[in-house]
Amino acid sequence: MTCATGTAGETYALTESNIEHYAAAYLTGTVTGDGVSIRLTPRPDDDRLAVVLPAEQRVTTPWRIVMIADRPEQLVENRMVQRLAAPSRIADTTWIKPGKAAWGWWSGLLAPDIPNAGHNMATYRRYIDFAGRMGLRYYVIDQGWASRPTGEGQPADVLTPSDGIDVPQLVEYARRRGVRIWLWTDWKSLDGRLDAVLAQWQAWGVAGMKVDFIYRQDQAVVGFYHRLLATAARHRVLVNIHAAFVPRGLETTYPNFLTQEGVMGNEYNRWSRKVTAGYDVRAAYTRATIGPMDYTPGGFRNVTPAAFSPQAPAPEVMTTRAHQLALFVLYPSPLTSLADAPVAYRTADGRWARGVSFLRMVPTTWDETRGIAGSLGQWIAVARRKGSRWYLGAITDGTARTVSLPLGFLGSGRWTVRAWADGASPTSIDERTGEVNAGGRLSVTLAANGGAAFMFEQR
Repeated sequence: MTCATGTAGETYALTESNIEHYAAAYLTGTVTGDGVSIRLTPRPDDDRLAVVLPAEQRVTTPWRIVMIADRPEQLVENRMVQRLAAPSRIADTTWIKPGKAAWGWWSGLLAPDIPNAGHNMATYRRYIDFAGRMGLRYYVIDQGWASRPTGEGQPADVLTPSDGIDVPQLVEYARRRGVRIWLWTDWKSLDGRLDAVLAQWQAWGVAGMKVDFIYRQDQAVVGFYHRLLATAARHRVLVNIHAAFVPRGLETTYPNFLTQEGVMGNEYNRWSRKVTAGYDVRAAYTRATIGPMDYTPGGFRNVTPAAFSPQAPAPEVMTTRAHQLALFVLYPSPLTSLADAPVAYRTADGRWARGVSFLRMVPTTWDETRGIAGSLGQWIAVARRKGSRWYLGAITDGTARTVSLPLGFLGSGRWTVRAWADGASPTSIDERTGEVNAGGRLSVTLAANGGAAFMFEQR
């Protein structure tokens, strides 16, 4: 929960960190309506209880955290959740590689040049080809690759691919193109046989696993998170958890835990009108301040809210293309999956679409972060540094506005800046190059539901 004090720009947020052998907490309103209460998530088998422990087991309770900032956008700089988490339990982390990924589920595995595109080898190869040409490190194969011996709606057999799917062959095809494979699984297919599944996937050469459908944060599930992440680390498998609780520092304890959902991401555009530009701004002030979020930005079918209708396949987004680019800077995620299909990132004549140049260069991990400007719940601008380059993302809600961005984060000297700003329509991008002074300011016009992305290099 993020709150303004109502005095100047001071802002605070409430959360927790370092959870193990315990139930996750949640906030609820009070009877008097003048505050919030902290409650523990009850056990699913007995809602009168939250934590049950053997008598001999010692427990360290989670840290409860109040994050404080002089201005709301500065909350993104806070690292309390990570600093209060248990230190890394993985001695050798050299195999853990962040990066961007191609992903087919959101778009519906669109591949117009593939007959009967879908969950088959030809379609998967098309997405791998796209990842290789874009310079993406990974391709995430989502739900549909594994067999379901007892029928749809039942847990998948994630040791047995569906008919016609050859995982080792896909892994080798991807390897020759500089790409590695992630596989999806529902969590009930893992519980009780983690070692068997992960040993098989490691033998196949799979880089990571996307674990889905948990929808819980009780004590038993917290224990499952720890078993999953520790076992995956032993088998050198990276992890992304969906239908997840929000971050509580586990990515510090298990660095192979690259990202997690716990956010209403771009996927909701397939069936709802909930993911508005205003929601994106609010998420930057709340969810983005506590840890990695698998929002899956990069929707390139951009329309106005008035023209939008939920649909799948080929879903649309109610924000401009520049807004979608800015999310790659605003939302932290060491594994960042591009939402859209390969065809969405090409023009009708086969060239890369405007904005792809930014997607290809933007990193997924950062050396420094600065919240530089904004107004709580209305607009925000965040700058992040990787090496000698700075990247900046700015987004607004449904109101168009011209904002002035201070450039003091650059340090000294003159800098070359590349800008990807809103154009005349939701899909158009005004791409420019110029020079700025580190001590100056940058005036940026953001369209309604819009945004802008920048890359700075010192001259």
